[in-house]
Amino acid sequence: MTAADPQSWSGEPAEFDDYAAEYQGGLDNPIKRMLGSSPDQFIAVKARWLLRREPGLRTGGLSILDYGCGVGSLMRVLIGHGAKGSFTGCDISTGMLRQVEKRWPRELGEPPALAPQQGASTPFADGQFDIAMISAVLHHVPIGDRPAVYAELGRVLKPGGRLYVFEHNPRNPLVRHVIARTPIDRNAILLDANEVRHGLLDVARYELETDYLMFMPPGLAFLRGVDRLLTWLPMGAQYAVAARKAA
Repeated sequence: MTAADPQSWSGEPAEFDDYAAEYQGGLDNPIKRMLGSSPDQFIAVKARWLLRREPGLRTGGLSILDYGCGVGSLMRVLIGHGAKGSFTGCDISTGMLRQVEKRWPRELGEPPALAPQQGASTPFADGQFDIAMISAVLHHVPIGDRPAVYAELGRVLKPGGRLYVFEHNPRNPLVRHVIARTPIDRNAILLDANEVRHGLLDVARYELETDYLMFMPPGLAFLRGVDRLLTWLPMGAQYAVAARKAA
């Protein structure tokens, strides 16, 4: 879906349009390149976690929204790891949405359905999705606009649906160092998992859990078991807040 360029949270043209064509998941930062050789290695940590959490993603039949999908990397990596379902992506940057279609591997089938956002708002119906995911988006949203994002995610999720929020963990000093030196994150305001939990509960009834991810360099497959043992420790580079909406 294409439309006139939507406006960003602040009312200015979406800043991610400036990065869309060359977007590489922050690997312009040399420290991040030391920890993983490609953006997909970092995204695959989240994809594997989601597939463990949602076994129905392997059998199909679920409707899945990637809110603030960027160039579609999380959807692409999930499908590459065996996920099935009806995928939809949305973003405030139409430049990013154009890149989804340009970059989508033909061996994965047709690209997902795409729609532009108008700020926090999406064109989707109430209760349309079984699963919604929002990955590394909220730290780009001004603090005063975040409640509108939480409300929109709750609106489009079915009763009993599941929401997954992935974010950089500000308790990790290496994360703060990398974010402060990554051009695409120049306006980022990191947020703790507690802020996400409180923000979600302010707009809907959820059952909440939090896991911490990415303790080890994601390119080292033999250390993945260590990550799975440490999900309780609030020092991972990423965290995942899992929210089940009340039926």
